[in-house]
Amino acid sequence: MRKTLTLTLLFNVLAFVSFAQEMDDRRAQRVKAFRIAIFTEALQLTPQEAETFWPVYNAYQEQRETLHKQLQPAARLDALSDAEVEDQVKKHFEMRQRELDLEKDMVQKLRKTIPLRKIAKIPSAERQFRERLLEKVKDNQGRRPGGRERGARARRAE
Repeated sequence: MRKTLTLTLLFNVLAFVSFAQEMDDRRAQRVKAFRIAIFTEALQLTPQEAETFWPVYNAYQEQRETLHKQLQPAARLDALSDAEVEDQVKKHFEMRQRELDLEKDMVQKLRKTIPLRKIAKIPSAERQFRERLLEKVKDNQGRRPGGRERGARARRAE
């Protein structure tokens, strides 16, 4: 009886973890598709340009994300010593420089495949994507049962 209960509990936990992972994967795929739609529209990418743009841009995004993860301090800044805070500040500027170097490298790779005017629109496309994604998230929270309608900050802005 005890083994059956333990196995049932273990199975349920594994099923829940699997379901949660599947939901995260679906959400990530929806965000990826939304990014592709926004960028394709903003940059006016042809199918041939998109074919060469996305591998370069995705590699840039992955490297950028890795840089950001490296910067996250292990403890809250208030709990760090002055020397540790100084080290965090130095790391921040080093990360920003490496991020700039990554962006320059991406631009150089993209120049071989798409027009420079389209490359120059990438920061605008990134901003549009973030703004529209945030709008979408807020809209979904308002429609979800139990989701908060609108925060006090949004009401004050009106």
